[in-house]
Amino acid sequence: MKVAEDMMVKTPVLTTGDPMTRARQVLRDDIFREIPITNPNGRYVGYINITDVLKITETKSNVLIEGFVREGTTVLPDLPLQDVAEAIRENGTDTATVIDDTRNVLGSVLLSEIFPVLCTRRELHGEIRDYMRRPPPVCEAAESVSRVYAQMLDRNITAFAVIKNNTLSGIISRRDILNNGRVRKSLERGGKVPVESVMVTPPITIDIEEDIKTAAERMVEHDLSQIPVMDGETLVGMIDRHGVLKGL
Repeated sequence: MKVAEDMMVKTPVLTTGDPMTRARQVLRDDIFREIPITNPNGRYVGYINITDVLKITETKSNVLIEGFVREGTTVLPDLPLQDVAEAIRENGTDTATVIDDTRNVLGSVLLSEIFPVLCTRRELHGEIRDYMRRPPPVCEAAESVSRVYAQMLDRNITAFAVIKNNTLSGIISRRDILNNGRVRKSLERGGKVPVESVMVTPPITIDIEEDIKTAAERMVEHDLSQIPVMDGETLVGMIDRHGVLKGL
């Protein structure tokens, strides 16, 4: 079985004294959803994620990272990969920071990277209905991105299913907002960009009668972190990677 060190990647590391605008730049330009944070002595103290960064809309700000640091998931280099996944699942993070005995940051293990490995090497059990989130977070296609954005921050939601004419029409995520320069500028100016101009469509879905293994295969195939769950033509839930991990 692989261990944390085998799947570890180099990750940006910021300090508590860095400005949040610097964190926003790193998250916007890179593949990471979370950034390890150290104190001035270089020792790991926690992490910040995309939601934290989205709270700072100004392009110039003296707000420091230290006020947004969360307790993170840390693992040692020799921890088995399944135990790494369990630590990530228990803490609800997307990353495990690999540290040494003195809490120096060595790198990170990304859930998106280990998910395919775990799903192909371990047996998955259970039905989607037992592990999905219900009711799913939804918004209307005509709603403004700023309104949905505010809900993401308030409720710590990573993505919304988008409904149009009572039918699932697309998905909008924190990453979609963060990566879209036009949307960011609109938010800063108080504009009202409609969700349907930003959402990803058509959405890839899965039926509630399917099992966790099928959900995992679909996530891996399409590189998705979550999938809307349908009962016929009705949206009934959302299944994400953390939900699938519960079936290991």
